[in-house]
Amino acid sequence: MFYYINFKFFKSNLYLDAGLSIQHNTASSENLSFLDQFGKLGTFLKNDIRLLKRNKRAKTTLLMSFLFLFYGLLFFTNSIEAYNAPVWKIFAGIFVSGGFLLNFGQFVPSWDSSYYPLMMTQNITYKDYLSSKWWLMVMATTLSTLLSSFYLIFGIDSFLAILSGAIFNIGVNSHLVLLGGAYIKTPIDLTSNKNAFGDKKAFNVKTLLISLPKLLLPMLVYAIGHYTLGWQYGYLFVALLGILGLAFKNKVFEIIESVYKKEKYITIEAYKQKN
Repeated sequence: MFYYINFKFFKSNLYLDAGLSIQHNTASSENLSFLDQFGKLGTFLKNDIRLLKRNKRAKTTLLMSFLFLFYGLLFFTNSIEAYNAPVWKIFAGIFVSGGFLLNFGQFVPSWDSSYYPLMMTQNITYKDYLSSKWWLMVMATTLSTLLSSFYLIFGIDSFLAILSGAIFNIGVNSHLVLLGGAYIKTPIDLTSNKNAFGDKKAFNVKTLLISLPKLLLPMLVYAIGHYTLGWQYGYLFVALLGILGLAFKNKVFEIIESVYKKEKYITIEAYKQKN
């Protein structure tokens, strides 16, 4: 009897391919091979997605970005009197739709600081590298906007604030965070949540000046439209500014690329320094 049982067991597990079929299928999905069709862009996107899935600091950023979806509850529910002014809604719209963009984007290229010096010795163009980060932020902003559709229960104007904020984030703020990242020379420890909310050494006059328009510009543009023509035009003007940014994306990217090239060796040297 025992002989027969052992014989059946070894016979059923004799072929290694069958035993490894489940693991093979899992590995195929982990490889994200569907992104290969996008060439170099797909390669960078796969690296970023793996980074977000596997590293403690990146996972914390994802959690913070998700929590930003509920930031609008402070503004759209009229529960806090200080936030009842119309301009605060577009402020909330920027944060709700741009949680990932603001949290992840501001630390490009510091996310890759551990292998950035090596990466810069390869046949990699800044255009490909920055484009992959831009597309990742665009996809995340689009997803956040869709997930925030529950704000429709507070009125169509609340969701329009988020929608116009999302367009502004994609067309303008995505460029600003990439530009600001060129001046941040602080490496990131992906295995630690230390300074998960930002490192004071990462901020300087240049990054501050680049950061101010992210929130102040859409609030100013909205106020002009709101107080001259009506709240609908306020959101329209903010959205048009984002569309204008998309129209000039290639030209703006050329400027950003030139800044990264100028800061290249200073950045590499900074990332080589031990904390």
